[in-house]
Amino acid sequence: MSDVLRLHGLGAAVEVRCGGGAGPVHAAAMREAWSRCLTPHDPTAEQHEGEPVDVSLDDPGRLAATMQSTTQDVTRALIGARAGQLLMFHAGAVSDPLTGATLVLVARGGTGKTTLTRLLGERLGYVTDETVGIDANGAIHPYPKPLSVRRPDEPRVKDELSPDTLALAPAPTSPRVSRLVLLERKPGHRTARVEELAFMDAVFALAEQSSSLHALPKPLTRLADLIDDVGPVIRLHYGEAADATSDALGLLGVAL
Repeated sequence: MSDVLRLHGLGAAVEVRCGGGAGPVHAAAMREAWSRCLTPHDPTAEQHEGEPVDVSLDDPGRLAATMQSTTQDVTRALIGARAGQLLMFHAGAVSDPLTGATLVLVARGGTGKTTLTRLLGERLGYVTDETVGIDANGAIHPYPKPLSVRRPDEPRVKDELSPDTLALAPAPTSPRVSRLVLLERKPGHRTARVEELAFMDAVFALAEQSSSLHALPKPLTRLADLIDDVGPVIRLHYGEAADATSDALGLLGVAL
């Protein structure tokens, strides 16, 4: 079995080379965790190549940490490959499997984005939990990477788990942005609240959670056009992900 994997996401591809004494262990774990990124999502569009990712693992006991760092490296490589082409947000995304309408959950780290995406992905198509890439026509290039999930018995340790392992629904063939939602998690709050943002507030908030925005031609115009197309932008205030799922489904127009 080869210790080199070719992973696809954001309409690009990146080669991951697993070296070191435990390279085969790492490659096998990568192949399982990245199951939905092993084949192109749109072979006609995947003409972009990210910088190769070289990883060396000698101690199998470091596998979990190495898997996490590899995920970060792969994400950076794919973002780099699409910089200047896609509007990219630090966000999770789920799609209506029938219509392709997609809810984009934009959030800074630590807001429970992955947890909410995972809950919604049990019913809606899982697009990504990390980076959403949107072209000028509002089409999304899926990035169904593994999800980082804390171990119940070791909360400080996260495992990279395939969306297949977690039984998340697959993304539709052609997901498109339907709603942009900014997540605002406030632990301890028992109810969720939906707030409609003013246009300029939405521009600034989304720009803060973007990747390589400066590399786009007329970046603020591109962002403003997207907001005009799918707006208004919503801020979802919540305490726990389970409390926010009904509001999120409602924003996408999916019946409970």
